[in-house]
Amino acid sequence: MKADPQAMGTMTVESTVVASGFWDQLPVDVRSPEYRADPYPFFDLLRGEGPVVRLSDGVLAVTGYRECLAVLADPRFGMKPLGMDGRSLLMTDPPVHRRLRSRVAGPFAARAVDRLRPAISHRVAALVSRVGPSGEVDVIEDLGVPLTLDVICAVVGMPLEERPAWFEALSCLAAGFDPEALLDDETRARVTCARLDFARYLGGLIEERRRHPAGDFVSALVGPGPDGSLLTEEQIIAGVSQLVVAGFEPAVNLIANGLHALLRHPDQLARLRQCPRTAPDVVEELLRFDPPIQLVPRVALRDADIRGVPVTEGTVVGLLVGAANRDPDVYADPHRLDTGRVPQHLSLGWGEHFCLGARLVRVQAQLTLTALARRRPMAEDEPVRYKATLISRGLERLPVVLTAPEDQEPR
Repeated sequence: MKADPQAMGTMTVESTVVASGFWDQLPVDVRSPEYRADPYPFFDLLRGEGPVVRLSDGVLAVTGYRECLAVLADPRFGMKPLGMDGRSLLMTDPPVHRRLRSRVAGPFAARAVDRLRPAISHRVAALVSRVGPSGEVDVIEDLGVPLTLDVICAVVGMPLEERPAWFEALSCLAAGFDPEALLDDETRARVTCARLDFARYLGGLIEERRRHPAGDFVSALVGPGPDGSLLTEEQIIAGVSQLVVAGFEPAVNLIANGLHALLRHPDQLARLRQCPRTAPDVVEELLRFDPPIQLVPRVALRDADIRGVPVTEGTVVGLLVGAANRDPDVYADPHRLDTGRVPQHLSLGWGEHFCLGARLVRVQAQLTLTALARRRPMAEDEPVRYKATLISRGLERLPVVLTAPEDQEPR
C-alpha cells in the first residue's frame, strides 16, 4: 500500500507536546531578537532557579548538565508519548528503537564515514576554490548548504542531478523541528508544502529502488531486515526524511555557528590555522559553546526522578542542551571559548538516542573549518541574524572575506 503524502505532511520531527507546554512557559520571550541573538544569559537566569525548574505541573525545564545526562541515560524517560507513532524509524523507545536503528546505522558507522572523508575533503576544496577574486562568500549558502546536502543525499542515495531542487525544501523541513504552534502562518504553510513534496518524491524513489536496487541506503530499507521484517512505505519515508533533515541542518549550523564563534575569538581561529590537527578538539568545543540543537524533549514513561527531583508519569521534560553545556558546576569559565579543552558536551545526545550521524557531522565541520581557517577569513561589516527557530539554532547568513592561503600568492 502506498503512503499517503497528506498523512506524511502532518508529521513533526520531535513533538507537538512541547509547543505551548514548554516554550511559552519559560520566563523569557523566546521570540525576541535578544533571545535569538544570545540565549545563554537567559539560560543563566533560569539556572538560578535550580538545575530542574518546574514550569507547570506537567512540564519541567532542565538546565543542569548532570541532570540532563541523568535523563538521557534513564530508561524511565522516553520518546513514545511525544506524538511520534509507528511511522517513525528512530523516535521510538527500546527495544524497538535498537532494532530499527540497526537497520539504518550502516552508512553512519565510523568505517563508512572515514571512507567518505577524502570525498568530503575534495568537495570542500572545490567549493572554497570557487570563491571569486574579491574573496567574498556566504559560508552558509555557498559552502555549508551545498556541502552538507551533497553528503547526506549521497549517503541516502538521492541522484546527483536531483539534489539542487531540494535546497530550499530541506531548509523548510528543518523549520519543522519547531512545534507548529510556534510557527507563523507563512512558515507553517511552507513547511507543510515541503513535507508533502518531499514525501511524494521519496515515494517515487522507493518505488524505483524496489524495481532497481542500487546498493544505497533506500535500497537497503526497502528489503527485509536481518529478522526478515519489512518496513512500511510510511516508515521508510518518515525515516529517510528525518535522517536527511537531521544530517543536513545541524551540520550547516555547526559550520556557520562555529566559524562565527571563531571570528569573535581570533586567537582560537589562529590556533586552528597554525595547528590543523587540533580540528577535532576545536569542533568539540564549538559544539559545546553554541550547539546546533538547543532542546531535547523527553517524557516520563512512569514515575521517576531526576537526581532526587520527583517526576510523575507523563511529565514533559525539556532538556536545554545549550544551558547544560555551559553549566558552571561542570565547566570552568563556561562562557569562554577554549578550544584547548576537551568537553563532554551533550550537543549530539547521549545513550540510546545518541545522534546517528554524529561522526558525519563532525567530519564535515572539521574539514570545512580547517579549510576556512587556512584562508584567514574576515567577517563582513554587517550584523548577523539567527533563524526564527527554537529547537535548532543557526544563522540566516554568514558573509565573510577569504584571503589567499599562505602558500599561494594573492590573486
